[in-house]
Amino acid sequence: MQPESFKKGDLFEKFVENELFKASDYVLVSRTNSYDQNKNRYAEDTLRPDFKFRCKKTGQEFYVEAKYRSRFNAENKLEVISYTQIERFKGIQKEESIPIFIAIGYGGSPENPDSVSLIPLEKLSYLELYPSFLKRFNVEKGAIDHHALNLPITQRAAAYKRSPQSQGQQPVPSEIKAKLPFFKNKKIMVAIGMGFVLVAFLLFKTFNTSIEDTLKQKTAEYYTTIHSGNIDGLEDFISPRVDKWYSRSDVTFSEIKEDTKRYIKRHPLTSTNIQWDTFKVTPLNDSYSVSYNMVYKLLRENKGKDIIYHLKIHVVWDKDLMITSMYEERI
Repeated sequence: MQPESFKKGDLFEKFVENELFKASDYVLVSRTNSYDQNKNRYAEDTLRPDFKFRCKKTGQEFYVEAKYRSRFNAENKLEVISYTQIERFKGIQKEESIPIFIAIGYGGSPENPDSVSLIPLEKLSYLELYPSFLKRFNVEKGAIDHHALNLPITQRAAAYKRSPQSQGQQPVPSEIKAKLPFFKNKKIMVAIGMGFVLVAFLLFKTFNTSIEDTLKQKTAEYYTTIHSGNIDGLEDFISPRVDKWYSRSDVTFSEIKEDTKRYIKRHPLTSTNIQWDTFKVTPLNDSYSVSYNMVYKLLRENKGKDIIYHLKIHVVWDKDLMITSMYEERI
């Protein structure tokens, strides 16, 4: 018998497919197996998001993962996604250069939820969501307009947009195509192509190295500022308003400043040892997602043994290199 949670999941997936991404506007490229299908033989593709769609107007492909939750937990949060799943999706999005959205239905019933949020993966920097955060991404319960998705124009989508099929034009006859000018010397064409690839690679490499080094430096300076007790100096690192600050959401810098003062008063002696070989930067649309492992110690001096924590830190830095989200997990 299919578990109740999977039944609700299947019902909400049908809602997403039939109500939000209708066949008239979007091509269904792929869909992961259902619980009953996987029970007979598990498909590896099930590890991918539930749907892959292609917009008929732009040719842009994107993934959608469907999540339904009937109620908020005791802390007024919606438990949406696991750390393992969000990291796997980030890898898929980076590898395939295809946007991923998390469609969250909550309240009501899975086939007709009270509210629906459609959140780009890069905006989902934490695992449990408050109502205020969900409302920022609420959508109407009906067909999603492709403009609302704000999809990046990829090379493939741009070519599709210019194609005769997308513009309702007749394709150019082959005899006319043959008369169009082209390079006759194939060696020159190959050399030019290799040159463009080399330049693009060098630019990409230089940019990535530069931003990673910059973020490493900012991270080191951030912890130096904390250890020095210069709380006012944190203004150079933390955004005036932060989406997530450890267990809290939608926090102001002033609140963070006061929390930090209280924490330092309770724990005046601490040390951080960042494992720089784990430092990972993932560029987002207008920010950078950073993660790294760290050994964090509460130093006790003569009062007993130090308390040691092995942590994985997750930070989002905006385009101005200010922290907009930060949380940790123990490893």
